[in-house]
Amino acid sequence: MTTTSAPITGAATRLVDPTIGFRRRTTAVALPLAFALQAVTNTLYSLSVGDGVGDTGSGDETLAFYAAHGGAMTVATIVSLIGSLLVVPGVLAALRVLRPTRPRLSLAAGILMIAGYIAYFGIVFTNYDTIALARFTVDAGAALDERAAIPGAIVVFLLFVAGNLVGTLLLGLAVILSRSLPWWAGALIIGWPVGHVVNLVVGSEWFAVAGGALEVIGLCVVAVAALRLSNAEWAARG
Repeated sequence: MTTTSAPITGAATRLVDPTIGFRRRTTAVALPLAFALQAVTNTLYSLSVGDGVGDTGSGDETLAFYAAHGGAMTVATIVSLIGSLLVVPGVLAALRVLRPTRPRLSLAAGILMIAGYIAYFGIVFTNYDTIALARFTVDAGAALDERAAIPGAIVVFLLFVAGNLVGTLLLGLAVILSRSLPWWAGALIIGWPVGHVVNLVVGSEWFAVAGGALEVIGLCVVAVAALRLSNAEWAARG
């Protein structure tokens, strides 16, 4: 004889786990906030490279950039690190929203994005070393060039690229193909990888800023969907 258990709802849900509502709300908020902080970082960087010199050239050029914009890059580093941490719970909230309609696609997107932004945390943390080197008169340009060529560093960077661009693209597609969210929200999310690629091609950071802003708007739609779920639905999708 087989028996089936009734779904946990209402007061029973709160008794099983009184933190469900808190986790649903905070992770939903973390989703757009994580990428809004990344957009702030991109904006600070865009404002700093107004003179045409950034941190994508040689080690000596990078040090000159950090020496000239140390304050802005310090703030950008802190904001980006916090944003990278918030990506983890935020993307998990998106997976719960998309699980009923696009479980495999959203899972692939989530894995890539979380792994990519964990890698990005490690990449961004090295900014502190660069800022410190830029404050002292040392021949560190060659060391920065060599660091970028270390195989382990290359692997981490490629993982970030995959999560940042491919993962975001897949998440946007999952939203477009879902039956519970407006398709245009997914299109807005895809605005980030499109804007970033255009930035790399034409050399204007403001395309990345615009793409990041579109992504945040699209993710706000996903966050609202998470906030509208009941605690019982949230628990059932875990």
